[in-house]
Amino acid sequence: MKRIVGMLGSMFLATALVCLAFGQSQSQQPHPVDPTAQAPATPPQGSTPPTFPTQSGEDKSATSTSKDSAKTFMGTVVLSQGDYVLRSGDKQYTLDDQSKAKQYVGKDVKVLGTLDRQKNQIHVESIDIAPNL
Repeated sequence: MKRIVGMLGSMFLATALVCLAFGQSQSQQPHPVDPTAQAPATPPQGSTPPTFPTQSGEDKSATSTSKDSAKTFMGTVVLSQGDYVLRSGDKQYTLDDQSKAKQYVGKDVKVLGTLDRQKNQIHVESIDIAPNL
């Protein structure tokens, strides 16, 4: 009888130790990597700036002019209420050089110029056909 109790006790102890060891090894293993998971989206280095300059970070005082330095604007030239304008998304800007703009109606263009925010007008330096992406 002592022998059976001793064997059962040894088997119980061995089983408990195996379970304990197995449980610890599982918790120490890192979780498997999900091969379908995607890395977070990050903009590529040297990515193009936004089409239209934003005012974030710009605090213009009352004495400063409403004009910015020359920038590139992308969009489509359209005729709106008798004026040629540059339309990009939901924004629309009058182009001050109507004769240059007329030849690009309906085309995607790249306009180099300065934005007069008070008049919502781009003072055109040049207009070129936008490169296809």
